[in-house]
Amino acid sequence: MALAGLLPLLQESSLDVEVLDRAASCYFQLGDFQTAISLVEVLIQLRPDLTAGWGKLAAMKHTLGDKQGAIEGYCKVLKDNKNSAYALSALNRLDPFKRNSQNASRLRKLSKSPTLSNSERSAVFSALGQIEQASNRPNSAFRFFAKAKAVQKVDYSPETMEQLVEGQIQKFRKNTTTECHRDGPRIVFVMGMPRSGTTLVETILARHSMVGTAGESTALSETLQVVRQHVKDTQRGADVWDWFGQLSEQEIAIFRQSYYGFLSQGTAVSNDVIVDKMPGNSLHLGLAHMLLPDAKFIFMSRHPLDVGLSNFATIFGAGNKFSCRLDWIGQTTRSVYRSIEDYKQKLPDQLRIQSYRGLVTNPEIQIRALLEHAELPWEPECLSPQDAEGAIRTASVEQAREKINTRALGKWQPYEQQLQPLVDALGGPDWIQAWQTQDEMSASC
Repeated sequence: MALAGLLPLLQESSLDVEVLDRAASCYFQLGDFQTAISLVEVLIQLRPDLTAGWGKLAAMKHTLGDKQGAIEGYCKVLKDNKNSAYALSALNRLDPFKRNSQNASRLRKLSKSPTLSNSERSAVFSALGQIEQASNRPNSAFRFFAKAKAVQKVDYSPETMEQLVEGQIQKFRKNTTTECHRDGPRIVFVMGMPRSGTTLVETILARHSMVGTAGESTALSETLQVVRQHVKDTQRGADVWDWFGQLSEQEIAIFRQSYYGFLSQGTAVSNDVIVDKMPGNSLHLGLAHMLLPDAKFIFMSRHPLDVGLSNFATIFGAGNKFSCRLDWIGQTTRSVYRSIEDYKQKLPDQLRIQSYRGLVTNPEIQIRALLEHAELPWEPECLSPQDAEGAIRTASVEQAREKINTRALGKWQPYEQQLQPLVDALGGPDWIQAWQTQDEMSASC
């Protein structure tokens, strides 16, 4: 463990800036946020001229919901480097710039600088898009969002995901055993397209006294990689679904422990119930069901055009390559919903399709239904996700710190013309109308 090697160095009288920086990152990852922040504050005291230290402190406070502390940190960075692309874009998310402000002017000037890295340029274009969006200039905003994505040179194959879903439909069958062999906490998986409200539901559930959260966990996908490699090594097939139906009870028990091991890395999992929130887990319910027959699944369903616009307008730290093109977003969305429709037929009692519109327009009824699905007793604290403590390390950090509200509904409407490639890739108006009909049914459950 990295922290174990750093502790002796921390105890020395002469502290090293690099050691402090790495140790702070380790403590933050482990959930000891106060120690992490204290170490960064010591680092800044030692090197008050270290702009990166102020940026790190601001980013930590940002994820913990300390908005004022984050703003102060980013402003300190800008005092030393008025053209910091990252500080300007981060500060704009926290305290949006007016279109005629000095900082907005800096961003426009920066966007033309030949010295910016691709990631800096992408962040600048995205911030300018947000400024234009807040000024009710959708045409200009969309152009900046498109520029931000065009800078990111990525390869993505929607066909690969479609093949994965086709294999699921052909091969996955519900576990017929009635005996649960779980030897760890009970798991509630929260999934959906990115920007569909998964962080909101995770935060709602984590407010419950019996529930902890593993955050945006890669435990299930990491376990799947191990399972696939094992099946390949034992010459039982190399296809992505060849593992299904091929594993003994002993092997399943071993991989169940592998999953719990991945889940606990950097996270305390002492609660009776743990939320495993990762949007992409929508495609891996088959493995989750095999390992944990009593697991519950919650799939967030938000208007596909709102989700598509939000993905296109968001710069993700890593992953979500599909978000760089509208047609990719549409094709990916169709594959995900095709997968969920199949799982809903095969796991009807374990999978709840949760309408985002239903949740934000009628929160108490919907949260009661969520808790009932997760087999949790009612607790009124779940109505106040904005009061949750802890770090939120996703692109939804600002929204997750707000009270449940309806402001994110219908944001796609001013962009209807620009989103036509997304509509076409989804399957046209008929597909969207079918989604709306299903969403109305989900919202009433």
